[in-house]
Amino acid sequence: MRAMAVTRFGAPLEPIDVAEPSVPTGSALLEVIACGVCFSDVKVAGGQMPFSDGLRLPHVPGHEIVARVLGTNPHGLAEEGSVVSVYHTWPCGRCGPCHRGDEPLCRAPVAWMGFTHTGGFQERVAVPVDRLVASPVGIDPVLAAPLSCAIGTAYRAVVTRGRVIAGSRVVVLGLGGVGIHAAQIALAAGADTVGIDRHSPSVEAARDLGIDARPQQDSVAAGEPRIEEADVVIDTVGHHDTLTVAASIVREGGRIVGVGYAPNERLQVATPRWVLGELELVGSRYASRSELALAARLVENGAVRPVVGLVRRLEEVNEVLEALVGGELVGRAVLEVAPTLRATRSSGAALA
Repeated sequence: MRAMAVTRFGAPLEPIDVAEPSVPTGSALLEVIACGVCFSDVKVAGGQMPFSDGLRLPHVPGHEIVARVLGTNPHGLAEEGSVVSVYHTWPCGRCGPCHRGDEPLCRAPVAWMGFTHTGGFQERVAVPVDRLVASPVGIDPVLAAPLSCAIGTAYRAVVTRGRVIAGSRVVVLGLGGVGIHAAQIALAAGADTVGIDRHSPSVEAARDLGIDARPQQDSVAAGEPRIEEADVVIDTVGHHDTLTVAASIVREGGRIVGVGYAPNERLQVATPRWVLGELELVGSRYASRSELALAARLVENGAVRPVVGLVRRLEEVNEVLEALVGGELVGRAVLEVAPTLRATRSSGAALA
């Protein structure tokens, strides 16, 4: 079975043959149609994740999986032929967060697909059926691939952690794979939404979606943002300078939601601004299965349009990783994995 794997940290991924997956009781055998690629995959390939020292190589990454159900064990647990997204965290069910019903924060996942465990840069995978979320009806599987991470993560950051409501003012810092979808979700919630990014093509793509998108150099001069105060700022970048901008934009009593992060980045905010301004500093990690399902409904009804700026074949994954490192990508990148899909689609860029 075809797969692309990390065989040495910091080196290009290499094609390898892997065994067909076994299908334990309660699981489904899936044909991977497409798999999104995000900057976390760059960090996995570079050995820059907290778990990298213990990761056995070769390792098959890929956590944004959209797939077709081939069968289940026992038969009938899921409809054969149905298209699904994979919730990539399999929680332990025993830790404090799991007992609280907050599975994205599980402290000891049984599996973490594409990260500590084998992911979707291969033709077939076996997944517990309770980790499957129906893919939006009528949506091209390539465009559905970002749902399981980029769009789900954006939904939680905006709706659950950001508590964005109609009439509020929201600023999204960074219009990459998560940010361009977060801005759409904020708009769908009825918020007055502004998006800011350094990357001009991302700004233009966001404007095409009806977002008030602005180049960063036009929005922030000498550290002073020339926009109105925000009720909520979604920081999808996670650098010190973006937190500084967020703290200067947000109103007193407002909320800053951090989504982006770097392994060794330390963020600071002036304590008088935080305490006397009664700011809420909120982290947002991934999404729950119910949040993924709600995000899928937004895609299905057209309120959120998945943005995929680069589509390549599985074997071309290194080209995608290079594009991510270069910072020139609009939205998400997706790998076409299923041979039948590759036979009927162009491997060129697509933007929805």
